[in-house]
Amino acid sequence: MSKKEIKLGFIGLGFIGTIHSIACFSMPLIFKNLPFEVKLGPVYKNNIEDIPHFFEKGVKSIEEMLEEGGLDAVDICTPNYLHYEQAMKVIEKGIPLYLEKPIGVNGKEAYEIMEKAKEKRIIHQTALMYRFMPAVNQARDMIKNGEIGEILNFKALMLHSGYMDPKRPMSWKMKKATSGGGAIVDMGIHLVDAVRFMMGEIKSLRSNSKTYFKKRPVSKGSEIYEEVDVDDWTNVEIEIKNGGWGSIEASRISADLEEETRFEIYGTKGSIKISTKHPRYAVLYKKQDNIQIIGDYDKKSKFSEYVESIYPTEKYSLGWMVDLHMASLINFFTNIVEDKIVFSETPTFEEAYKDQVILDKILLSAENNGKVISNLKD
Repeated sequence: MSKKEIKLGFIGLGFIGTIHSIACFSMPLIFKNLPFEVKLGPVYKNNIEDIPHFFEKGVKSIEEMLEEGGLDAVDICTPNYLHYEQAMKVIEKGIPLYLEKPIGVNGKEAYEIMEKAKEKRIIHQTALMYRFMPAVNQARDMIKNGEIGEILNFKALMLHSGYMDPKRPMSWKMKKATSGGGAIVDMGIHLVDAVRFMMGEIKSLRSNSKTYFKKRPVSKGSEIYEEVDVDDWTNVEIEIKNGGWGSIEASRISADLEEETRFEIYGTKGSIKISTKHPRYAVLYKKQDNIQIIGDYDKKSKFSEYVESIYPTEKYSLGWMVDLHMASLINFFTNIVEDKIVFSETPTFEEAYKDQVILDKILLSAENNGKVISNLKD
């Protein structure tokens, strides 16, 4: 079988760009029958002398990368405040784009990026990779199939500890102008998207945010401190349109032995639990039978079957973070080969925009002492 070569340009190669590149490099070693072959092309980053040998080369500007031609796709992995300008340049050239979340610093930017991508008719996807976790898809199928009855309440939590050191220096992630928000934007967007994906659209919300470390040193070891204007922790109370109440909690200051994202969904007939510690299977509890079930689920949707086919097996796992990004990127490249969005579950820019509208309302509620917001349109 002949494979389509996809030459991929990278804009940004920090932590998340490295995760993406590991996923791309590893794909052909794990999956032998992919309909494409990814060629790691040029990279635009701050220090172009520091680029791994398996990339084609470093370039000094985005313009240089785009003007040379020959690119089949671009992956943008830069700070949030750069996404809008960089994405618009790539889209204008009509090149398929994989863009890290959030796609802009607010809903307005996200909307314009979405509309430009539609206008240019490019293949586009956001790195909302929890849609490619087998356990999340299993839970989605279980809910649709009525395994836990009507949803009563739920919890979605992403708990990290990376910002607990009060001497951690300032960065773009701690300034609203450059990040769009703190924990709720950085991490909470995944929770918002997963809730929408599994349980349906959000009807109303109210939120509460806290910034525990209100000042940070401007650089490592500096005695000069700067104000932090984004949240360390946010809790959101949510009502979903299909019925049921729940909460989303995003924290960058929660100490634990192991960082975790988890979901607990409670219904009239039982419950479902998901954790990144066990990304392959959801845990289903059936109240009437008083049994707990974990393992393969036989009432899979087509998308669930597909996700399982592009998610690394346990023997080949590179850790849940890389595994999720790998599955997400495989979906993006497959859409390029097919020249269409094969599955409607794909996290396109439209889905990313819907998430960002919700984030804007969460921030607005927190700024207004937890005001209930029910108008969740743009």
